[in-house]
Amino acid sequence: MPRVKPRRETVSIAQLAKHLGLSEGTVSRALNNYPDIAKKTIARVRKAADELGYRPSTTARRLARGVVETIGFVLPARHGHQIDPFLAEILDGLATELALSDWDLLVAAVPEGHDEVEVMDRLIRSGKVGGFVVARSRRNDPRVDFLRKSQIPFVVQGRTAKYDDYAWLDIDNEKAFIDAMNHLVGLGHRKIAYLGGDPDLNYAWQRREGFFSAAKAHGCDMPSGYVFDGISDEMAARHAVTELLKHPDRPTALLCVTDAVAIGAIHALAHAGIKVGDEISVIGFDGLPMGEAIHPGLTTMSQASYQIGREVGRIVVAQANAPASPFSQILWEASLTIRGSANPPAQKSVTNAKGGIS
Repeated sequence: MPRVKPRRETVSIAQLAKHLGLSEGTVSRALNNYPDIAKKTIARVRKAADELGYRPSTTARRLARGVVETIGFVLPARHGHQIDPFLAEILDGLATELALSDWDLLVAAVPEGHDEVEVMDRLIRSGKVGGFVVARSRRNDPRVDFLRKSQIPFVVQGRTAKYDDYAWLDIDNEKAFIDAMNHLVGLGHRKIAYLGGDPDLNYAWQRREGFFSAAKAHGCDMPSGYVFDGISDEMAARHAVTELLKHPDRPTALLCVTDAVAIGAIHALAHAGIKVGDEISVIGFDGLPMGEAIHPGLTTMSQASYQIGREVGRIVVAQANAPASPFSQILWEASLTIRGSANPPAQKSVTNAKGGIS
């Protein structure tokens, strides 16, 4: 039978202090790197703690610091409770970053008949969270207004229309859609339809602004029926594509507010017998892994969703640990990922003088 290595007993701070011949207070302050403790003493205490296997009590540390080391994330209410793949990536990165800092993540859903502010208020009053991360921000967002007044640390993934007095990390959505339009125009497209999101959502508004700005700059054809707002999922995208295919002047390209919408559009086009990337090009936004898995692969404006989650986790912990520190306000750029769904528009066949096709 293999020998089982005996489990080392947990060493208390009192035992560590006795071993070193120091007071418990000195040992505690040394472990927490207090400036009034000599560097030699700090090094000696930490060396002994490692050798003896001392592990600080998370509960004791939290009580001593008076900080609830848990971040709240209230899932944005969505019609039909569809899973948002972008938020899943954000949560993955956020949870990882918090775990590395010994913080916890509390994810709460919104019960039927309630709103997100009610859930946030309940979590604050119950003392369960020490801060919040807010995602999918609206142009005028009651969650942000509430958190401004609550005095609890928070960071927004995105921004609101007024964003100068809180911490946020956002993507330059308007520039990203100008870049996407520039790419399509560079391929030769001029008839470009837009499948947009809810304009009340700030990211959707910014992307819409980028689309119209670039369309105007390039003199693109913009007939009635080329722009759809409020497209939030694959089924809505399929309905929009069905309408576009009835248009007397069919577009040669679709620019979609998210990858999920773009994938819905690709499925609808394929179902209608349209060769995506040949007859109609499609570009999405997010850079989600599922965009690479479909056929043809989705050309997209990629944002580093997982890294965004990591960064907002770092920011909110820093805000909670040092509320007086300046707000972090960070703007990243999306990058174009080229795959098979976007190519030059197909050339219309014309009959030559000899009756052939050229």
